[in-house]
Amino acid sequence: MLEILTLIFLNISTPSLFFSDSLAKDSTLNMIKNIDTMSFKNDSIEIEKIKESQIKIISFKVNRNQIYKQKGDNDIRINERDTLSIILQVNDKSENIIFNYYFNENPNFRNIENGKILFDKTSKRIYFDFIPNNDQAINKFLTWNVFINSELNNLLRYDLFIEINNLEYPPIIINKQIDKIIREKFSFSYSPIISDGGNNLIFDLQTNAPIDFFSPISGKINWEIDPNNIKELEKTYDFKLKVFKQNKPELFDIDSFKIIYSENNFPPVFGKMSKWIVEEGKSYEYKLPVDDPNVNDSILIENIGAQLPRGMKLDNNNKTLLFDVDYDHVEKINSTQNYDLQIRATDISGMSSQVSVSVVVMSTLNPQKVQEKVSELISELEIQQDGLDEINSNLKWIEATSKNNRKLRTLGAAGITFLGSVMGILSTNAEITRKAGAAIGASGAVLSVINEVLSRDDNEIKNLLRETIKLQSNVKVKYDRLSFYKNSQNPSDFQNQEIDLLIKTIENERETLNKNLFTISENYKIIISEKRIRNMLRKKAL
Repeated sequence: MLEILTLIFLNISTPSLFFSDSLAKDSTLNMIKNIDTMSFKNDSIEIEKIKESQIKIISFKVNRNQIYKQKGDNDIRINERDTLSIILQVNDKSENIIFNYYFNENPNFRNIENGKILFDKTSKRIYFDFIPNNDQAINKFLTWNVFINSELNNLLRYDLFIEINNLEYPPIIINKQIDKIIREKFSFSYSPIISDGGNNLIFDLQTNAPIDFFSPISGKINWEIDPNNIKELEKTYDFKLKVFKQNKPELFDIDSFKIIYSENNFPPVFGKMSKWIVEEGKSYEYKLPVDDPNVNDSILIENIGAQLPRGMKLDNNNKTLLFDVDYDHVEKINSTQNYDLQIRATDISGMSSQVSVSVVVMSTLNPQKVQEKVSELISELEIQQDGLDEINSNLKWIEATSKNNRKLRTLGAAGITFLGSVMGILSTNAEITRKAGAAIGASGAVLSVINEVLSRDDNEIKNLLRETIKLQSNVKVKYDRLSFYKNSQNPSDFQNQEIDLLIKTIENERETLNKNLFTISENYKIIISEKRIRNMLRKKAL
């Protein structure tokens, strides 16, 4: 009986006592350490309609007046030329939120004329300012598609519908004339350019000049001026051109100017100079508003200040500044580079005028460099994901196998207790009982030590698994956020503040992430170096 029970005990406890010294080559560590390029995963992004509780309009102003009622929760109505200001509040407890948007269900439609959109990460508020023009009012409807990505949610979506009423405004003459001075024969021809006019316009001209042609339909004026037909030494001709809507004559605009016959010379005249705002990565033309009152006088345009900014040149013939702005003008993102140009205009008589032109270069992200950075980061995150997935899978299997071993060890301990009891009852030989009891007691002590060691190891496995899962979640959040951009072919997607913030956040956390990866890999190496774990992995591989 003693031999039989001893054999039973040995068979029960054997799986916990014997190990293999062989260790399969671990590819996970190499995957974590070697951060190389990998192909993108084509994981789809699930987009959910955002709930009212997650995002809502907290402020809605038209012409600086707070509006408390609107057509619906996401449906508003404004008039052409109204100043619309909207503040949206994102109700999400995530520390990091990625915001993106476009218009009219078109991912390529991100830049809206007369509109500005900002996202404040700290307050989790979205600011939208918009002044619709006549063309936008003609289209009548505009849909603002908003996307929110956070740690706690999938990519969420919110749609705001804007209805724009097309109102009638006075026609505006946008090419108004300056006074002109003649000393010789001059062909005066003028065709007014009208904005917000429509088709039903009437022109009216009041003048003391003997003009050759005037059209009340187009407002065109022609006059061949011959000083030989002017008897006075100096003569002033006044022009007052009025344009109004045929059905609403109270809506009108007036252009008043003079044509003067005089032998006197006058310097060139600059018109109103507006600040010239440009963005990196684009090309611009700036028409200098300069003319010489003395008609037929040629004008020389030149830069008299510091050297023109890189990429800018002056076209004297067309009185135009040309500017090809590269991505290196502004040192810091979300900053500006300012230039003050000194431009001089000189006529053939040597009379001149000068003006200061203020140029502001706005920083923008280089989409090519940003796209390259996105590819680099997402490839790195994919490798990290694969490595952590392998560690996670192995640890879960080891933990499950250890649980089975603990059951066997518990059964073995019960067998020892049972064996001692049986020996006390069945044996009448005191000597046999004494010897067998000592042997069984020694076996119980050994098993107790083994259980203590293995329990400690199991706790280490459990703790490492917990840390691995935590790090997996962190990596997945970063990967999911970058996935929105990884397959985009739209350069504007790589020029918004959100992608810039996301890249900076990931790069700032890069060192901490790599340290955690290294710690997990080292602890994992220690665990799988133990004989019983090596034996488990060997059996798993088989």
